[in-house]
Amino acid sequence: MANSQTRRPSSRTAWALSAVLVASAAVTAQGGIVAQPAAAADSECTTFSVPTYVWEPNPDKNIAGKRVLHKYMDWGPTSADTDLLDTLQTASLPGTSKVFTGGGNGILYEATLGGQVKAYKDNTATGGALLTPVKTYSLNWSAAKRILTNGEWFLVFASDGTMDIYKQSSPTTGDGTLTRIVDNTKSSITTAIAGADDAWMVNSAVQWLKDGAIQQTALLPLSGSSVKLFGTTDIATGVDATQAWAPGPKAISTQSLTDDPDTTGQVRAFTTSPWASTDDDVRSGIVGEIMADAGPCLTAPDPNIAPYFGTPPDETGGEEASEGTADPVPAPSRTVTGTFTLGNGQPAAGLPVTVTAPDVDLDATGQTKQTVVGTATTAADGSWSLTLPATLPTAVQQAKDHNGGILNLDAIAMGVTTSGVKMLGVDSLSAMTDQATVDASIAGPDNGHSVKLVPNTVDSTNELKDTLDDTTESQTYAGKRENNPAVLDGEDPTWQSDTSTLAADYNPYLVDGKDVSADAVRAPNTPLDSGSCETIRVPVASKIKYTVVGEAHAGWDSKAIFEYESSMNTSIETAVKSNGNWALGASKELSQSVSINAGYTSPHPHYAKQYKVPIEYVNTRSQYICSGSVRSTWYKIEPKRYQAPAQGALGKIGKDVSNKDGSENFNHSPKANRNYLYANNSFQLAKGKSVKFGGAVSFFHVSMGAKTGYDTNHKQKITAGNKSGKHWIWGKNGTLSSGKAGVFYSK
Repeated sequence: MANSQTRRPSSRTAWALSAVLVASAAVTAQGGIVAQPAAAADSECTTFSVPTYVWEPNPDKNIAGKRVLHKYMDWGPTSADTDLLDTLQTASLPGTSKVFTGGGNGILYEATLGGQVKAYKDNTATGGALLTPVKTYSLNWSAAKRILTNGEWFLVFASDGTMDIYKQSSPTTGDGTLTRIVDNTKSSITTAIAGADDAWMVNSAVQWLKDGAIQQTALLPLSGSSVKLFGTTDIATGVDATQAWAPGPKAISTQSLTDDPDTTGQVRAFTTSPWASTDDDVRSGIVGEIMADAGPCLTAPDPNIAPYFGTPPDETGGEEASEGTADPVPAPSRTVTGTFTLGNGQPAAGLPVTVTAPDVDLDATGQTKQTVVGTATTAADGSWSLTLPATLPTAVQQAKDHNGGILNLDAIAMGVTTSGVKMLGVDSLSAMTDQATVDASIAGPDNGHSVKLVPNTVDSTNELKDTLDDTTESQTYAGKRENNPAVLDGEDPTWQSDTSTLAADYNPYLVDGKDVSADAVRAPNTPLDSGSCETIRVPVASKIKYTVVGEAHAGWDSKAIFEYESSMNTSIETAVKSNGNWALGASKELSQSVSINAGYTSPHPHYAKQYKVPIEYVNTRSQYICSGSVRSTWYKIEPKRYQAPAQGALGKIGKDVSNKDGSENFNHSPKANRNYLYANNSFQLAKGKSVKFGGAVSFFHVSMGAKTGYDTNHKQKITAGNKSGKHWIWGKNGTLSSGKAGVFYSK
């Protein structure tokens, strides 16, 4: 079978016609119908991996736009080691086209809106293109309700249930002649297939899903080179799926959709005789029209061979995985630093800086005066430094103690341009003035950031309340990312709107049509430490949101483990709005002691999920007021603490991230970052910081990232099974023993 993995023979037989042929034996003898034999004898079958294609939806919902055809490899669909490998191979076609495949020959077809049928060859297994053009046919199938094929026969259904049948003279190459054999026939079977939720072919069996029930009929040959659909057989009932397909005989996979982006697109694998689950969670996040290049037979793969696509990967080099020595605990310090610049990156010199403790009175429901812990002035290079007092104010000390010894701070700089535009900079930072009460080898301190001043054009007279229209959420970047079933690569954009997506060329420094990013900024007329001035803060909204704090990966013959226990050790981005849109800022450290034991152990190999914990967030409005006059207004989104909702989960599984695992990702990984495990051994990341999980949480229509510190209570772990051979893992950002891996993946 072209484009399929092969290994060894099996005693399994092709089954496509067995049920209907026994029932129709008398009809065969009397009516001259010649029974079609199984396509491959038991001893001849070597196919154990089937190309599977996902015709992904258009993300922009533009019918005239392009859609992506994404190739996966269904490894061992009838075995307990089944997996849906991401080959990382994609191609784009017009969204108005219909795409279909079948027969196990690596031939795909596209029915265009313009009245053509194009044949392609999938050459990716040998390093070629996913869609290599073969031939174009002048056939108009654009109005078809659905098109099914086993490579040789093409069944074209109209929405009213009528069906045309075509025959391909060269099914293995796709460059033959497509001849119409049956014209405009209709029966109860064709009507049922046309009206089904989904339908597919495997060999000479046509199967369909309707309202949770799967049935099949057979395409039987007649005299005179014609064929017909004959007989109906029940396969399964109570199937919780919106889509199904057959990777080959005796196997059916299903896909279910939910309103939860963390669970939607869940693929399950079954055998059909009897109907039994092979894997109830092959993977999730697979959304689109799914089709398999199903061939004549299936066998099981060698259980001691790790799944791969194309040719076996190069596994030379590498060492056995080791954790390395623990990082030293940072020394306490009472000094915090930072830098403020103009919008163009040049220093903002001579500006007063006020440092406040935002965690004081963070639970207040009304107005509170922010607690100032010190002031400074930016130097010629824009830098500033503040040494905190040896004895902190009581409320500040309590906030620090409640956060495991890590003190969260805000540094605020204000100024005005020569043309009178108010400018504002807000930096989130942290300090550890003495030994922390939780494992703070990762959590802090965190300061020394460089922050750009931003126009402070939020008007206190018309934005005293920061309103939010929930109907706009789906139009925002945050909404699109949160609702995407796939985990998107990359961090969140710095600038975001809570009502829409921002233009790619958005410039936050345009004020009344003039770019003020390079304008000089002087100190405000009233000093920030003036006795007549104070900063008043009031909460706008708060909510508990489940936030990604980690992930774990397990490929072939292994179990993934993620642990998050006893204390918080996560830093989450903050966001500030002072000009009408939100800007992501530095992260806030959450290091509180909590009485939780959260995390997960994967139920089977080929499993990789993110993990979330509930964290309470708050959006506050701050106003700098001098002698009763509002000088500046800004909003800030920040996390408060771990907070499980009433009768809610202490933590929960997040999105599927198994697309980062597998042989193709292994082939693209730096060899220096690779290590291996022997059977029954384990490895864990318990030092360093995780990668930043982009889109870790969305609050107030703003998407923010998060990092978690690995330690004895927070770790990613993998345990290899007892199969022989090496189990390979690799660090994303560095070697596994360096503390800089961030996260590790599994082959």
